[in-house]
Amino acid sequence: MFNMKKFLLLFTVLCAVFALTSCQVNWFGETVEAPWYAVVIPTVLFVIIAVTVAYLIILSRTYVCPHCKTEIKPRWNEFSICIHMNGKRLAKCPHCGRKGFCAVKKK
Repeated sequence: MFNMKKFLLLFTVLCAVFALTSCQVNWFGETVEAPWYAVVIPTVLFVIIAVTVAYLIILSRTYVCPHCKTEIKPRWNEFSICIHMNGKRLAKCPHCGRKGFCAVKKK
């Protein structure tokens, strides 16, 4: 599961490292010296928004086992990194134990 304490510790360490550096940004062929936070803050915001959207999309869906037709509610840590294609995700059914591509349940 997502561990907020580890994330905040890592974020603090990265901020401390970047605070000791400066960034050179190539802006339309011209090299500009930029403060570290001008690069880090937009990047961190983009990553947080992308992970939040993926989290909400994965958890809002219910998948169906192709073998026994059992409905599977995903857990974030399993479904975020599993193989997926064409709206199906590779998962192990908690009921029959079969591993296969589970389709999204139609509403």
